[in-house]
Amino acid sequence: MLGVDQDANICIIEMKNTQVSEDILPQVLGYAMWAETNPDSIKAIWLESNNKPDDLQVDWDSIQIRVLVIAPSFRPNVLKMTSKIGYPVDLVQIQRFSVEDEEFILVETLEDDITKKPGVTTATRDWTWEYYEENHCKEPTREFKKLVDALDILAKDKSWNLPYNLNKYYTGFKFGNKVVYDVGWSGITTWQLRIKIPKEIAENFKGNLWEFQRYDTPINNALFKSKSGKFEDIHEMNNFLLMAYERISGIGE
Repeated sequence: MLGVDQDANICIIEMKNTQVSEDILPQVLGYAMWAETNPDSIKAIWLESNNKPDDLQVDWDSIQIRVLVIAPSFRPNVLKMTSKIGYPVDLVQIQRFSVEDEEFILVETLEDDITKKPGVTTATRDWTWEYYEENHCKEPTREFKKLVDALDILAKDKSWNLPYNLNKYYTGFKFGNKVVYDVGWSGITTWQLRIKIPKEIAENFKGNLWEFQRYDTPINNALFKSKSGKFEDIHEMNNFLLMAYERISGIGE
């Protein structure tokens, strides 16, 4: 199976119903190599899906591959050899037990405590402003952060429960687990304000400081940018931000 994790990695998921031997590694390596060399095929599958998470933005120009193998058990050497195939590999062991009329499911991700090297980067991590500066330069990150701070102040002034968190490609303001609006990187040094409002409303917007760019239909996002390319006052966008909040939260002012 193909999937996308919370850090927008493309996941190759292989499931077995018997003990897994070392033979699984060349099999999943072939899948991973196919995924890395065929991002357009994976993107087409993603765009056709009717059940995409609202808060994930995949960088199709630089996809990252992660492999998960799910099985009831693994031979000991499988875990030791996973580091040799060149892709992050998680071995997930699922076992079922029954005691009288009760059933229990044990799910664990195997780790090799002996051979595991300290400091190795895993598939999940905490994204920081320093990471943004390293990958998108200091000045664009500073302008990006000004917009995030302004959106945060607005949400708090309105008593909207919209905490934000940094992800690899965007910083999203969420109601529960749904993104209401976000600031996302559209390039190395460029960014956008993305708001979940109807397409017909976004297309009619005429602003002095901000302009409508395009509509991302699969995830219902209206994309705006400041005309200066730098942070600008967001008062022109307040009605759209309110509309998105009410649509996602179901709460009217």
